[in-house]
Order: sequence, then structure tokens, then C-alpha cells
Amino acid sequence: MTKFNNTDILNGLMVEPEDVHIFPVSQPIYNFMEKVWSSFVNKMVGLTFSSDKHIFDHSVFEAISGNELKIVASATHFKMKEMIGKKSSKDVREFMTKTKAISLDDADNESARIIRKSILAFSHSKRPEVEIANLRETKIHPNIKALLTSTMRYAVGIPLIVKENPIGVLWGIRKEKLTEAQKEEIIQQLHTLFDVIEYVVGLEVDRKGDDYFARKNIEKADTTSVIHHLLYTTQETQKDPITSIIAYSHSYKVMYRLDASFLIPTADGYSVSLKHFAPEDMNDTKKIILMIPGFFCRRSVMDKLAREMSLNYGYRVFAMDMRGRSKYTLPKNGKSSSWTLDDYIQDDFPAVLEWLHKHYPDSKIVVMGHSMGGMIPRFYTGAFEKIKALKGIDLPNPYNYLSGIVSITSPNYVNLASQIMGMDLIRSGVKLISNKTIYDTIFNLAQVPLSTAVNSIDLNKLFRFILNLHSSLRTFSFSMSTKLVNLNDFIGYKQITPPEWYFFVEDVFCEESVKVLLQFIRSQISHEKSFWSYDGSINYTEEQHNNLELPVFSVVGTVDKIVPADSVESIMEAPKVKKKKIEYYDQGHLGIIFHQETVKKITKEADKWIRNL
Repeated sequence: MTKFNNTDILNGLMVEPEDVHIFPVSQPIYNFMEKVWSSFVNKMVGLTFSSDKHIFDHSVFEAISGNELKIVASATHFKMKEMIGKKSSKDVREFMTKTKAISLDDADNESARIIRKSILAFSHSKRPEVEIANLRETKIHPNIKALLTSTMRYAVGIPLIVKENPIGVLWGIRKEKLTEAQKEEIIQQLHTLFDVIEYVVGLEVDRKGDDYFARKNIEKADTTSVIHHLLYTTQETQKDPITSIIAYSHSYKVMYRLDASFLIPTADGYSVSLKHFAPEDMNDTKKIILMIPGFFCRRSVMDKLAREMSLNYGYRVFAMDMRGRSKYTLPKNGKSSSWTLDDYIQDDFPAVLEWLHKHYPDSKIVVMGHSMGGMIPRFYTGAFEKIKALKGIDLPNPYNYLSGIVSITSPNYVNLASQIMGMDLIRSGVKLISNKTIYDTIFNLAQVPLSTAVNSIDLNKLFRFILNLHSSLRTFSFSMSTKLVNLNDFIGYKQITPPEWYFFVEDVFCEESVKVLLQFIRSQISHEKSFWSYDGSINYTEEQHNNLELPVFSVVGTVDKIVPADSVESIMEAPKVKKKKIEYYDQGHLGIIFHQETVKKITKEADKWIRNL
């Protein structure tokens, strides 16, 4: 169908909105939409203004079902649907119970009128209008006033269209009135969300794709940017295509490119995966930033840091997923075994250094690592000569590749101020792994072949084990009881909102290797303030102290119970470390890289420090 941009069609030729027919949603689209519409409302209540304040208190999705519109999904900022294991919070559950499917031909069906308008707009190659309504004055549903609660005062809706056919209306509902500036920001974000849903659902319906990845792509979409081009590109060393997005960021007012994911082979059939951020205008430092997440975390936890360093300060940024973080980083034959922190340090990290140097030979690398992610480059550099001798192969010399290391709440040894790992239980002889007590494993200090079939531990399952939880963490409301203090310590983010919590549980937390876990536990239990290789041949803390010469900027969370200040500060005592810098921020372990105000402060200081290297 040819579309024309001229909306001023004269002499009554143009169809009036009330005359537009709304077709039922095709069965293939409806079937797939059913599996993913929870992500529509979850994303809606996860939206924030540029001030980082949430936009909506509630969200509902009205789907076209046959010749009717009915509310089929809901979420609320206070208790997200998937997290609490209930259909919705009391307010929205009550609303959904009282609402009934409405005929598309009902004269009082405001949503149907909005959909008809969207069909006309779409026929002119325009996005649908964003509708803003005062629910005390405007009907979007028959008898709306009888249905509203005290937190439902204003509604913002956008019709959704997939494969040129409307599928329903997505509503965000809030208590507070919107300013004109807020309305403008919401319209920008909802138009981007419209584009994302149209593209993702349409693509996955065609390819009969994975609904889980569709939900994740919708929930993780950056609605503060507008996508200009979305292409699939090739990389000579991998079969899987790379998703390349060229977009404009409303928040940073810059064009940028995002690539996901470059796959880099390491050892034993494993790979690492890199996500790439590049602003249109690079700075003149000739520095590449490599971001490495920590223990039990995927690279998405570094997204706020990555966007700030790239889009605000002009760096080319790569965020790294180590082996085991996704199916793309596991051996193609499906045979994987438990790996150690040494594999991250001695295989994965140098493979990335080589790859970056090959593609950007005129640039030096600055590593920004969170928690374990900051330990990896420091330990590799400090123990480089010993690692090279033990492996008997050439490895990239860190001093030829790296300019410096920004390590954020990254310990030199493990000294938990929290019982997050259940150390009180472990010291009492609790068995964490079948048929092997922690004491047996830790104090042997030699490489122990694991007889168990368990190669990795899922973080959520680990917390359930330690805290004796009987079911998924999603069954708990956002208002966590004191029984979950350990989990609060791990996140350490006092300003966390439910959508952010949902993001941690659904996208950040991942499985971790049993052997890596054992190395951390051994460091905690041994009282020598050191961190050893799995086989006991390298004391990484000692090698770092004696040999590390790279500049180090260390960031400390003053209320971090996972990595207390004393386990971080000792890097300042290393005699050969150059251009030492240490900064303190009033945040906990994950909050320090997730609280936007703190992220801005850290990246501002990091940029100044990097420019002086």
C-alpha cells in the first residue's frame, strides 16, 4: 500500500475517523501478543522522566479481541505483576474485575475512537497521537468514575499497531497532573515505545520467535532515544548477525550507534560477548572504555555507566559478558563445565584485549569494572608474569594495551560485612554442594574435582537456599521483610524502585560458576586478606600489591556491606601503582552503579582522571 504524507485532502475525499473499520487482530499476532503483553505494561510503569522519577503509577493494556476491547494486562509501580506473583495490585485488580469487554461499536468506547484516529494517522505514515486525559472529566470506559481509585486521576494512552493493524491501546495512569514539559517528554518516549513494540512483535511473529527474548527486548528498550536505523550486520569471526542500531538520544541530544553482540572466542569452546556504544562525535582522548560487570551479574548492569561515558563524554564503550552469562558464550556442543575466576582473568580478559587492539590499534583501553569486574584487570596485570609462565603461551602485555583501571567497589580480598553468602551457616558446616561440605572444599586449598553435576548456581536459587525461601523471589512484594536483609545488602540501593528491582531480578542477575563461588568463599574464610587462584598457585592480592604499576581510580561505597571500604582501600598502599585516586559515595554495592545521580558523579570524576592519563 502506498502512503502519502499530505493530510490536507480537500473536497471531502478523506475518510472521517468515525467511519474507519477496525479489523479483529489476526490469530497468529494475537497468540504471540498474549505471551508478551505483560512486557507492555511492565515497561510502561518502568518509564522515568529525565529527572529519574517514575512517570506512571499504573498501566493497563486494552487489547482488540474479536469485535471488542478488553483489559488483558496490568502492572503497577508499587508491585509489579511478575514480581509479586499476583495478577495485579489491589487498585488495578479491582479495576480489572469491574471492567468488562466493550464492543468496538459502542458510542462510549473512547479507546475505539482513539484506535480509529491511529489508523488514519498510520495511513499517512505518522505515528498515532498520544492521548492525555483527565479521568474525572473524560470517559475512556463506560462508567469510568465508578471504577477509579484515589491514585487514578490522569491517563496517557497510545494505540499500538503491528504489521499495519491496530492491536489495542496501552494506558499509563498516574495521580499527579502533568506539566507541559513532562507531556512533551512522555510523547517522545511513548512514540519510541510504539516503534519498539511494532518492530519486535512484528519480527518475532514472522519468524515464530522466542517470546522470552521479545519481552526482554521490549522491557530493556531505551525509550529516551528514537531509532533511525535498525540493521543486522556481519562480523568475520562469527556466524550470528549483530544487531546494529543508529539512534538519537533525547536525553543526551546526540546521535549514537549501539551494536549487540560481538562474540569473541576464548578457550575450551567458550566465548565472551561485547555490546558496543559509539557517539557520533568522539572525544580526542584516543581511549576506549571496556566495562566488566561483577559477580552474578550480566553486562546490562553497566548500561547507565556505559551511556553516560559514551553519550555524555564521547568515549567508545564496550560492555563485556564473560563466559556463561548467555547461551552465546557457552560451547556450541552444549558441553560446559564449571569454570573459575582464573578463566575470566587468564583467558576471557586477554582475548578481549587482543580483539580490541586488533580493531582499534591506535587506541588504548581503560577498564571500568564493578566488583569482580574491577578485580579481573588488576589481578591480570599484577600477576601477568606469573600467569604467562604458568600457561607457557604469549599473552597480551597489559602495559601495551591499558592506560588505567577504574574499579568500582572492587575488593582486593573478600571481607563481607553482611551474611550475604550465608557465612554463619557455612561456618557451622552447612553443605552448599551435594556430598561436599564447604569446609572440605575450602580448606583443602588444592584443585578439587567436583563430583556433583552442578556446574553453576543461579543467584535467585542461591538466595532461596541461604534464606530457606520456599518459592521464587517473585512471590514477595516489593516491601521486603527483614528476612531478606541479605538480599537488600547485595543490592545496596536505598532508593530502588519496584521497576528497577524487577530489572535486577529479570535481567541483571544470572548464574555463576560453583568454582568461582568457592574462590570467593575461601577468601572470606581464610583470615589472611588474600585472594588465590583456584589451584592455589597464585596469590592474586599479593602479586597485585607487589607488581601492579597501572594507574588506578578506586570507587568506594560507604554503605557497601558486600565490599566494605577496608577491602578496597588497600590498593592505595600498593607501592608501584601510579596516579592513584580514591573517591567515596554514599551508596551500597549495586546501587552505586544504578543510582543515576551517583553514576553522573562517578563518570564525571572518571572522565577528568582518564584525560590526565
